[in-house]
Amino acid sequence: MIPYTTLTKSNLLPIMYRRKQKEIKMLEAFKKKKFIDAKMAEYIMDKIIEVMPNLKEALGKYDINPKDMIRFQIVSEMCQKEREKKNLTFKQIALDLKVPQYKLKYIESSSVKHINANILENYIDYLGLRRWFNTWKKNNLDVYKRLSKEK
Repeated sequence: MIPYTTLTKSNLLPIMYRRKQKEIKMLEAFKKKKFIDAKMAEYIMDKIIEVMPNLKEALGKYDINPKDMIRFQIVSEMCQKEREKKNLTFKQIALDLKVPQYKLKYIESSSVKHINANILENYIDYLGLRRWFNTWKKNNLDVYKRLSKEK
């Protein structure tokens, strides 16, 4: 790292260019992947923290893991899209699965801290997303294992 006092226009531009190139490479990798992995979630979180430095402390206070939320977001979106495509309501699904509506809403809002893995599995089957979800789960097993089995 070049000391701040020696930064000039001529040596600052290559530093900025390298940083930008790294970001471009990360975004290109992101476009190719079907799921956000741990490395990608870390990158996204770092970028958010750059803009909102107090966020990390605030999330920690409430025991919220933002990286898990980022990685689970695609599951939430797929569930919501499939439910809406089939014109199903939370009330209908909750009655069929015999679970409270709010537990289904936790899934679609990426509230990983409150998601019950058993309810998630039943919801995935109900929506017909099993094959897709198994691929996500295989790539995000660490996130899946942090979901509660008893909530």
